[in-house]
Amino acid sequence: MNKPLICASLAMMVTACASVPNADEQSPNGKFGVVQVGTKQNAELVFCETDKCPQRTPKFLPPSAPPAPPPAPAPVKVAEMPKQVHFKVHFRWGWSRLDTDGRKEAEAVVASGLLKDAKRIEVAGRTDPTGPRKFNEKLAVRRAETVKAVLVMAGIPADRIAAVAQNPCCDGSLAASKAAMRELRRTDIEITVTTK
Repeated sequence: MNKPLICASLAMMVTACASVPNADEQSPNGKFGVVQVGTKQNAELVFCETDKCPQRTPKFLPPSAPPAPPPAPAPVKVAEMPKQVHFKVHFRWGWSRLDTDGRKEAEAVVASGLLKDAKRIEVAGRTDPTGPRKFNEKLAVRRAETVKAVLVMAGIPADRIAAVAQNPCCDGSLAASKAAMRELRRTDIEITVTTK
């Protein structure tokens, strides 16, 4: 190789480099180009034929993932509130045994179906105000025990039933009507039931 040819080649390279305004554009004659290869500290300019130049790697941002939906709120647990149901079983004056009407009232308690779900059953006996107070207190307890026995016979465990005398056991006026007096001669049944 002679010197004039080397100089001509170098001159052509210098001319080509000087004539490329942008490193990624083609030379004016359309045959050569200069491209950047690598990035950052490894970047360098390469002189190459246009159709054989390395292609620039397209730069793009990866698609962002959609934001995660907020967590579903935890289900609110509603406290189970018990409900209370009241029944009445009436007695004749001075009696602690059930007559026909009283037995029907006690059977209606059993037929209600509430006893099987009952958490607590209180049976409270009452009397009217006639007669001595001590006698009436004992009569009130006997009436409660009578109704408790009916419930136990229906299959309710005895330890779930509290039989007591209502306090006061024998309130009311001696001047009250017969109907009012009859209403006082009773046993109140309070059933505390778990609601569903």
